[in-house]
Amino acid sequence: MAMEDSKARVGINPEFLPFLKGKNVHSIDEDVNLSLAIYLFTAKKLTLARAAELCGKSLSDFIQILMDHNIHWAEYTKEHKEQDDETIEWILKEDGRQTK
Repeated sequence: MAMEDSKARVGINPEFLPFLKGKNVHSIDEDVNLSLAIYLFTAKKLTLARAAELCGKSLSDFIQILMDHNIHWAEYTKEHKEQDDETIEWILKEDGRQTK
């Protein structure tokens, strides 16, 4: 199915219209797609790369938009920190500077 054939028709409450078409977009459609991509990314339904792709932004542009909205785009979990700590300890041990 071609892209034009697959467009969904959505009714937008007219009271939203003054708030759409922000600085990072050129049309209301683009703003709605960006908003959906941000929502689906923050809801962990899309990866960062897929969200950027679906709203038509480069990965770096999408990350910048998230940063502009104070939305954390990278996840640094407790497990990541533990892995980093283990790696640092291993490197220091190999270098002869083991820490306690």
